[in-house]
Amino acid sequence: MRINVDQLDSHLQRTLQGFYWIAGDETLLVQEALASLRACGRAQGFTEWELFVVDRSFSWQTMLQSGNSMSLFADRKIIELRVSGKLDEAGREALGQYLASPNPDNLLILVTPKQESATLSTKWFKALETAGVFVQVWPVDARGLPRWIAARMGRLSLSADPDAIGLLCERVEGNLLAADQEIEKLGVLTGASPGRKVHVDRRQIMALVADSSRYNVFNLLDAALFGDARRCLKVLAGLRAEGDEVLALLAMLARELRTLIAIQRRIASGSAGTAAMSAEGVRKNHEAPVAAALERLSLPTLETLLQQARQVDLAVKGMSTADAWTELTDILLTLSGTPVVTAAGGLR
Repeated sequence: MRINVDQLDSHLQRTLQGFYWIAGDETLLVQEALASLRACGRAQGFTEWELFVVDRSFSWQTMLQSGNSMSLFADRKIIELRVSGKLDEAGREALGQYLASPNPDNLLILVTPKQESATLSTKWFKALETAGVFVQVWPVDARGLPRWIAARMGRLSLSADPDAIGLLCERVEGNLLAADQEIEKLGVLTGASPGRKVHVDRRQIMALVADSSRYNVFNLLDAALFGDARRCLKVLAGLRAEGDEVLALLAMLARELRTLIAIQRRIASGSAGTAAMSAEGVRKNHEAPVAAALERLSLPTLETLLQQARQVDLAVKGMSTADAWTELTDILLTLSGTPVVTAAGGLR
């Protein structure tokens, strides 16, 4: 069975399975999913808890022995496995062996980073998924952040104007832990409580919320693909201030351009947009920005941008007098649908 993390609580109100696999990179959401599972387990008599941190020295036989042994106090037990990298062959075999005949007195929870789409189609993954519940933890993107923040505020008897929520989004984007902390701080400082609802405005957000935004290259690319030039420039400035290198950003941008070009060529040959994106390995949660860019940018434009990306590479390596950051900015602006004025006065 496969569910998204926002479906977990409603799922647990109906049933508790013997095996859960939580996969994702958003620390706050992963921790909250774990807390929900532990609380549900405790309520159903799983009072003992055993944690295994899986590293290179870890023996999966330890987990199997724990899973098959009786508790010292005859209590039902939660076994939690935390894997920081990929699940190796030994881990896959051990989990398969355990789940072939699971101990009904155990609740087994596996926590891993996000799984690549290729993994989700493997035979071993499908076997594990069938044996329990796979909980996908997707990051909250810029478009979903206002709704997420409004819901969080509602839990603490807070509400806010749309422009106030927009400002809060700008200050905590890409950092859900900071967002949660700032919302809790707003609740404390404004005196909000179940019996006292409080509405905050933009002025209060400006006064009380620190700028804790944190970006990555995926935020940058999504902004450009969606055609949001203003946000694209803000994210690029943030990445530059955090010390990101031009070449690292350029590599991801060039890969995205090659993917867009390949999709446009498939569409030109008669493929449907969705089929073309799937054939080029575009993730489901990345289809919306890609589709937006495909509607706006022609194949010749994309090919020109890829050529310009090569010029950025030359600038970084000292083989051109151009400024690499300026050239990279121009490409991103064009990708976002904003005309760039050249030194000769024309539009790029």
